Amino acid sequence: MKLTRFRVQNYKVIDDTDWVPVDKCVTALVGKNEAGKTGILRSLWKSKNVSDKTFDKLLDYPRDRYARERKETQEVASLEFELSSEESKALANQFPPSFKAKPKKVVFTTYYKGEDETFALVSFEDKLEAKSRLDSSAAASALQNVSNAITKAAAGDTDAVTNAATAALAKIEVESPLWEPTTVQGLTSFQTAAASWLAGDESRVNVATKELKTLDEVLANAKQGDPSAKARKWVVDNMPIFIYFDEYGQLETRIHLPQYQQRRGNPDEKTRTQTALFEWSHLDPAEILQLGKARENNEADEVVQRRKEKRRALLDSASFGLTGDWIDWWSEKRHNLHFDADGEDLVLKVSDDHSQFPIPFEERSHGLQWFFSFYLVFLVESKKAHKGAVLLLDEPGLHLHPTLQAKLIELFERISETNQLIYSTHLPFLVDGNHLERVRTVHLSGPDPQKTVVSNDIRPTGDKDTLFPLQAAVGYSIAQTLFLGKRSVIVEGITDYWLLKALDDCLPGDDKNHLHPDTILIPAGGTSKLMPLASIMFGTAGVGGRQLLVLLDSDNEGLQAATRVQKDLFAGDDSRILMLGPAIKMEKATIEDLVPRDVYAKALTDCGYKIKFNSDEEKAPTNVAAAEKAFQRGNHGKFGAEHKAAAALNLVAAWGQDPKSIPDDTRQSASALFAAINARFNDQ
Repeated sequence: MKLTRFRVQNYKVIDDTDWVPVDKCVTALVGKNEAGKTGILRSLWKSKNVSDKTFDKLLDYPRDRYARERKETQEVASLEFELSSEESKALANQFPPSFKAKPKKVVFTTYYKGEDETFALVSFEDKLEAKSRLDSSAAASALQNVSNAITKAAAGDTDAVTNAATAALAKIEVESPLWEPTTVQGLTSFQTAAASWLAGDESRVNVATKELKTLDEVLANAKQGDPSAKARKWVVDNMPIFIYFDEYGQLETRIHLPQYQQRRGNPDEKTRTQTALFEWSHLDPAEILQLGKARENNEADEVVQRRKEKRRALLDSASFGLTGDWIDWWSEKRHNLHFDADGEDLVLKVSDDHSQFPIPFEERSHGLQWFFSFYLVFLVESKKAHKGAVLLLDEPGLHLHPTLQAKLIELFERISETNQLIYSTHLPFLVDGNHLERVRTVHLSGPDPQKTVVSNDIRPTGDKDTLFPLQAAVGYSIAQTLFLGKRSVIVEGITDYWLLKALDDCLPGDDKNHLHPDTILIPAGGTSKLMPLASIMFGTAGVGGRQLLVLLDSDNEGLQAATRVQKDLFAGDDSRILMLGPAIKMEKATIEDLVPRDVYAKALTDCGYKIKFNSDEEKAPTNVAAAEKAFQRGNHGKFGAEHKAAAALNLVAAWGQDPKSIPDDTRQSASALFAAINARFNDQ
């Protein structure tokens, strides 16, 4: 069975999540701390687990409603499962043949009952449910028909029958299932009263014969009980269990084997992880303990030595096996895992490629401890009794470096081949940018006390803090794509990107007038952010044939940035820096100087600024310098980034609608710039 969606109600800070779709492989619940993510996971876990954990209304019910609603019956967790074709056939065989069942989905719902009890119900699709849950209206109707037929016959006193019918009907809840004890009791008592009345006079032998036959059939069906009882039990027996994993169960350096043997029958979380360790390494703790026992009376030296040698061989073999099994997933360093024995203790140590000296497992990083413990428990248990279980991970990978968090997502994919997986996180690097459709955002909303809200499709909901991990994941995914470009050009800002991209797309002509197809333009967000971005990207330059170029305006700010980049990043080499001015044959130039001054003035006017340059402004070295003076003269405030962006978007829109509107001077300048960029890459 595959979990397809869930609905949590009346749990902690959750009033009602409504139905939340679940991915068939991996689902991520993304949100801030205290938003209700853990509550969702734990409510799913309490629905069915191997730890005998159940719902407790006193502890689990929303506090703001507990006092007035504690004695009522309420739904708490509903789980919808989709059946495979094999499961559908198996379940169909549990129904009576007359049902002709073809089940595809089932729903398992847990309820609070009063203050201290819970119960669960399995329900099927509407048509099956209608067949399997015949209500007591059929019983009431059959009973009433017998009573009416006897009364109509008027063959003697019918008061006893009428009174019996009234008493029986009072016990029958018309909308309840036919096999309810009160319904069976009511039908039986009336059947007895009717039989007694008929036996009282031979002339009554043919009264209500047809009606009594129908009543007998209804009562017989009622006594058989729920016709779908076997099917409901099959669902409970075969539905997946939930395994919940958070920070517990991490391995320790020393395992005292006698204590482990005692706890093994009733394991706690620590013992659970230790058991996984022994099973994965194929070590028998009882055997290791026996091989390491003290010399017995009259035991020969060679026997003792052979015992110890065998124990050493087993531990060495297990150490080698563990290293080989998990090293592909832990790529931070190459670690070697070692088993050693010290008296009755099994000792786990770790060495790495920086030091060959093993040190205790507990002294390694918390990230390594968590990752290895997690790896053991889930890869071992998912292949055993918990095969097919739904795995619930609460905030995994908190202590891992971002690159290992991304590696963890790969591990989730592998695990999901056999186990559906749902995890909660607020970490950007644990949001899979390639599968944002798997994300469900979780946040608090409404008046105090606020309640949990969960997005029920691929459209995320919530405030900016809730959405931040998704935004960061998308940004990281885009950045990774940009960093893979074979020809990366860092430009100063977004307006540079818009203008150059539009011109590259709109200019006519052959490839000589355009950027090389492998070229990617990357806006730095200003010269202040250029240095950090360039330094990060410079680290990937040369890998896989990747090349890097920095394009800067030929104004004072651009010249200063060029000096810093050349000195601090490129060790005096200016081959990776291209100044705009020389490329378009201007002494001073910003990206806005790709268009004639009058065209730039019109773009600003079209944006609502009514700019017309005077003679002094016409003599300014750049369009930006001219606009700064014009804005100051016209009391428009300081000419800034928002004005540059507005003008650039105006120009881009006009060129997109009519490429012929691009001025000839702009065509020539853009072609010259693109040729200079292409040539600089060709020379690297």
